[in-house]
Amino acid sequence: MILEFLGQNESAFTVIFSAVVAIATIVYAILTWRLVSETQKMREVQTEPKISVIVQPREEWIGLIDMIIQNIGLGPAYNIKFEIKPDYEKYDGRSLSDYGFIRNGLKYFGPNQKLQFFLTSLTEKFEEKIKNSFEIKVTYQNYIGKIYEDIYVVDFSQFDGLNQLGKPPLHEIAENIKSIQKDINSISTGWHRMKIIMYTKEDVEEEMEQLRSRYQSKTEEQK
Repeated sequence: MILEFLGQNESAFTVIFSAVVAIATIVYAILTWRLVSETQKMREVQTEPKISVIVQPREEWIGLIDMIIQNIGLGPAYNIKFEIKPDYEKYDGRSLSDYGFIRNGLKYFGPNQKLQFFLTSLTEKFEEKIKNSFEIKVTYQNYIGKIYEDIYVVDFSQFDGLNQLGKPPLHEIAENIKSIQKDINSISTGWHRMKIIMYTKEDVEEEMEQLRSRYQSKTEEQK
């Protein structure tokens, strides 16, 4: 019966089987394409640069702000260009665009390479600075010439209300070492002299005898 049924519907089963094979082939092709796409994306990530621009307080004093430009990507960046809107005037009267690397750009910036410099002090004109933000647009390329563009907003209002308690341990240790070096230098050059009190054997024995006498006197008084 089964063989007879299969024989009578052979053409129908053939069509169904062909359809299943076709669907499986399409699914396999889609999965293969997705795998190739993911592999390509992973390869791009491993060679892709990423230029980051941030501002942060310095360790020794929270009111001193540094700007840090760093390539946080895994690949090198080429032909880096900077554009500032509006231009920012620094503490010394110079504009941020006056810096050579911003005016002329950078030819190469390796992975994890960092450029850190002092930007401003929030102890001066604080209310004015937290109201005026500016943008830095960074344009750069990877090793095959693909162009990237990132825009970062520098806003000092994020530091409003921050306080610093104490000094960082490393800076405190460094200051103490400098103080010790200064004292040693003063002694070695003769600016300061160490006070030395010398004891002879007789002086030590006499002092010990006085201590014993005081102890015996207190013991007798307690009795």
